[in-house]
Amino acid sequence: MPVSVGKQEVPQSLVHFLEKIEKDTTVNFFFLPSWIDYINVVNAYDQVPLAIILDEVLKGSDVSYGAINSLSIVFVVNPTRVISRVALLDKAIAEKKTIHRVVIGNTTDYRPNVLFLVKGVVKEQDKLLVIKNATIALLDSDVGTTSNDLGYYEIKLPAGEHLLSFRHANYSEQIIDLRLYSNGRLDVGLEETAILLDEVIIVDRALEERSTGLTFLKMADIKRSPTFLGEVDIVKQIQAQPGVTTVGEVAAGFNVRGGGVDQNLVLYDGLPIFNTSHALGFFSAFNADVVNSISFYKGGIPAEFGGRSSSVLNISSKEGSYEKWSGSGGIGLISSQFNMNGPIKKDTTTIMASFRTTYSNWLLNSIQSNYSNIQNSSIAFYDGTFKLAHKLSAKTKLTFSAYSSRDQMKLVTDTLFQWSNLSASIRLDRETSKNLFYSVTLGFGNYNYLLREERPAHAFDLRYQITYPTLKIDFNYAKHRPTAFGLMSTYYTFSPGTIEPTSFESNVKYQDIRKERSIESALYYSESFKWGERFFLETGLRYAFFARIGRGTVYKYDANKPLETRNIIDSTQYSNGQVLKFYHGPEPRLSFRYALDQNSSLKLSYNRMHQFVHLVTNTAAITPVDVWQSSNTFFKPQVADQVSIGYFRSINTNTYELNADLYYKRIENILDFKDGAQLILNDKPETALLKGIANSYGLEFSITKLRGRMQGTLNYTYSRSLRIVNGSYDIEKINQGKVYPSNYDQPNIVNFNWRYAISRRHFFTGNFTYHTGRPISLPQSVYYVDRLAVSDFPERNTFRLPDYHRLDLAFIIEGNHKRKKLWDGTWAISVYNVYGRQNAYSVFFKENKNGALTPYVLSIVGSAIPTLSYSFKF
Repeated sequence: MPVSVGKQEVPQSLVHFLEKIEKDTTVNFFFLPSWIDYINVVNAYDQVPLAIILDEVLKGSDVSYGAINSLSIVFVVNPTRVISRVALLDKAIAEKKTIHRVVIGNTTDYRPNVLFLVKGVVKEQDKLLVIKNATIALLDSDVGTTSNDLGYYEIKLPAGEHLLSFRHANYSEQIIDLRLYSNGRLDVGLEETAILLDEVIIVDRALEERSTGLTFLKMADIKRSPTFLGEVDIVKQIQAQPGVTTVGEVAAGFNVRGGGVDQNLVLYDGLPIFNTSHALGFFSAFNADVVNSISFYKGGIPAEFGGRSSSVLNISSKEGSYEKWSGSGGIGLISSQFNMNGPIKKDTTTIMASFRTTYSNWLLNSIQSNYSNIQNSSIAFYDGTFKLAHKLSAKTKLTFSAYSSRDQMKLVTDTLFQWSNLSASIRLDRETSKNLFYSVTLGFGNYNYLLREERPAHAFDLRYQITYPTLKIDFNYAKHRPTAFGLMSTYYTFSPGTIEPTSFESNVKYQDIRKERSIESALYYSESFKWGERFFLETGLRYAFFARIGRGTVYKYDANKPLETRNIIDSTQYSNGQVLKFYHGPEPRLSFRYALDQNSSLKLSYNRMHQFVHLVTNTAAITPVDVWQSSNTFFKPQVADQVSIGYFRSINTNTYELNADLYYKRIENILDFKDGAQLILNDKPETALLKGIANSYGLEFSITKLRGRMQGTLNYTYSRSLRIVNGSYDIEKINQGKVYPSNYDQPNIVNFNWRYAISRRHFFTGNFTYHTGRPISLPQSVYYVDRLAVSDFPERNTFRLPDYHRLDLAFIIEGNHKRKKLWDGTWAISVYNVYGRQNAYSVFFKENKNGALTPYVLSIVGSAIPTLSYSFKF
């Protein structure tokens, strides 16, 4: 094809360009105009061979050409992409997915093989509530991205026709049939849905493959699970995850991979919450109806998070609608809740408020238990969430968030417990450029409790409090690779306890333990790398700082004797703001994934964490009167190193998913109590606590069925949680310095939960849980001194409670799934502890008529408890 083309006008359509050549030369072209009418000639040519021009203009398109002879050229279209695209469209139509056709730019601007930038915001349909962590994916390739905290996304695509998928858990997937000819903006609204989970399977898979040890909990699943007395409980759903357990029936908190409840960082809208339960563990402190997203890390923890040595539970609340007012609520047997949200100024300012409370004290009275103080007690609680969001501009948003909870429990012995959480924050989110996004959060948190004894001879008030103002600055940069960096600082004020008599007859003496102050800070940086289709790496480094500051007193003990009050030989006084002790250290993070093929992958993660605050307790479960202790001269920060390796496989076209993980975790400087130690109102806690090392290891296995009427997950965990406390003196050893199981060592854990879809609106759900009984310490014998019984205990935690197992069932009736309706209601009929097993929570002793101590097993819930609840939204 030796034809050279003279000077041509530009730009012009390829059709016009070829017609002019035919007119000026003897060359003939054979094509249909519809094949090439979107292709343009944008460069000027002068005496350039025609073959070079056609190769350049057609590069990246589906059109090719061939010469029949030197004067006849035939254009042909490669049908592969068209066939693939049509097949994907047909599949989406068959699955009844929402499809919208969008054109960006003009066909006259088309340039093959040129990348154009598409950006926009993902939000709720008919609202301006943005959706973060939405997945945007090109259906016929592995190109994709996610939306940031403002719902903003960017993606570069070649010019031409594409099928883009927008997805997020709890929302219907939307397919965009995109014709792209230039840079442009594409805002997408997703419709909230509660129908079949198959529509969000791809989201979970994509997210899971990018982060080791990360689980996103879906609110639709949580709300369809069996409930205890009608209360949807986020914490109980966490307890059902592989590698997670709890020490007993309705116990507060959760234990992750052999760690304590204090080793879990629980964040609500970015601020820590110190007590995550209502009613001593009967209910979660978080109202599930106002929760927007839940992410749970038990390994491969990003550098953004720190301060605890086992896990991170990150909960964010919903924003209100920017378009219209709506509400939701629920009515149960022992509590009700109501939520409202809507715009103060349309498209600019929105508000959301929720309130939940109990209205009956019959709960404890109705529970069959062999501990009368439980059955004859009263209980009450409330919690509330408030969120105000204001858009300062298209790229800047200011958010005020507040959370408050309060509990009160009164025992038959005239003892009153009150405890409360309060957190409030102001957050500024701003997108400074298409690649840089940052947020600044200024928050304040408070946890306190009151223990009141009302009997005149012993009447007193015992108070305890923690306050913790916090500053966080986070940056996200995504020009070449996803990058995050930032800093945080928290100022703690611990009020270790004040007790004062409240009656003239009281024999209690006033005591006030001096406040402790400390500052915890950190800098962090993380970056993600991807090589080809198989390798993905997330790296990070967090550097932690901690300072215990005055006022304060540091006692000096005889170096040749154990830490006991009688061995104090000197003390040093520190004034306000003076540093008593300073700690710092690096926290490397690594998460690696290697794709074996399209359906399986290997994962490896390592993380180091420092924990500077410690829960001081001598009980297995967290209680309101436990004390939090900051690191100081005697208590070094916990340093946790965890490594895990995992295998993931998708089976039968994403019908089943299999996960297996092996982990090992070592924590230095854990605290345990001396036998007979007094922990409350102790101004020298170093004399009551011992330092040790915790080791835990285990295997986690889960298989999940994602499709079909019957869906569910079977989890099995084998784990051990062991400790060594081997001080310099016998009194500073536990079990003579030998290895012993922790209070939450439960080697075998099984959880099976399922959901059977009778129809699109009716579900039969259930869960079964089993775990090995936890270790306890029991007296081996009893002897008497002046007619007083004295128990003789062998080594600590040498006995175990009976194994625990329980079955819960529920029947869910959802409202119709019409997209436009004024009212949507759901009925839930559930039975907790179906076969009425009296699971042992602990063992206590009573004197029999002969004066001997007789053991009794305490079970909190010893009967089947049916529940009827109704939730609604409008």
